[in-house]
Parts: sequence; C-alpha cells; structure tokens
Amino acid sequence: MNVDDQPELLPSVHNPWTVANASESLGTARERPNRLSPLPLLRITEDMPCREAAAFLGVNAGTLQKWRNGDIETGLHYARADRIAIKNLGKHPADVWGQEWWKV
Repeated sequence: MNVDDQPELLPSVHNPWTVANASESLGTARERPNRLSPLPLLRITEDMPCREAAAFLGVNAGTLQKWRNGDIETGLHYARADRIAIKNLGKHPADVWGQEWWKV
C-alpha cells in the first residue's frame, strides 16, 4: 500500500506556519492602530527651536523637522510615544494624545 493511498487517521490541524494558512490568518490580526500622530508634540514644542525641541522630546532633529514640514504619515509607535510622554514630558500619554491614546 502506498503512503498516499492510506486513509488519514489523524484530524487535520491548523498550522499557522504554512504559507497558505499564514495568509488566511492575516485577516485576524490586530486591526487597532499602533501608531500615534506627532501633532500634539508639535503643539507643545511649536515655539522652541528645532534642536532644542528635539532634545527636549528625545528625538532626532531631522525627525522633528520632518514632522514640522508635514511628514507625519508614519506616525509614532505607541511604545516610543509612551516613553516620550512619561520620561521627557512627565505626563501620562493620555494627557498628551487624549482619546487617540486609548484606541491603541
């Protein structure tokens, strides 16, 4: 008897590591955003020079300049946003981002 001719004795098991199943399981991934807008940080530091504001926030001056020029599409990862709010601003992230923070 050939191996292919044998009846399957074990029930099929969902294997998330196979390519076919991995693409199917992508739809069940977390749908919530994991990035926050840097706009509240820009409002806080709008009267500060770029380098001073970047040092205050703990970000690269080039990154802050991009944000100031309107390149905010990628946003700020929530963990980094938490660190900036707590460590650099001394505030709870919800105080900086409001309801947007609670959605993450």
